[in-house]
Amino acid sequence: MDEERIKQLVGEMSFWSGKRDMCIDEIAMIQPGLARIMPEIGARTWKLYYAAKAENWPNAMYQWKEAKKLFELAAYTRPKHEEAIEEYLRDHWAPLEAAIKDQSFETFQKAFDEGIDAANAWHEKKDKPYIRWKLPDFPPPDLDLTPRR
Repeated sequence: MDEERIKQLVGEMSFWSGKRDMCIDEIAMIQPGLARIMPEIGARTWKLYYAAKAENWPNAMYQWKEAKKLFELAAYTRPKHEEAIEEYLRDHWAPLEAAIKDQSFETFQKAFDEGIDAANAWHEKKDKPYIRWKLPDFPPPDLDLTPRR
């Protein structure tokens, strides 16, 4: 069977989502874009910062990993941003992991500040200068980020 015939057959199929039947185009349409994913990254980054500040390094690593997965999802679902996201992860997200592993808030703070500046610079490069993320000046109210000793 040739590729065009397979595409035609798949296009004619519907798939049960657990709630309704959906065709492949409908499934593709509901994949999250950056407008949905980036606020989740921001929330994780907020928690990451305050977990590190509290020296709750296991929670900081958890938040770092979860945010990284969201970045990777964004790169996958929006391939036009893939190269930029991969560059950001390599150059600005990885240094946070190293600081977390070293359990050095001073190193973390420097990498964090540079990472936020770089993220906002990417917004400008991507013609979104009106998006400027900033760290809230208080810890997130939904988690106790103090370490368990």
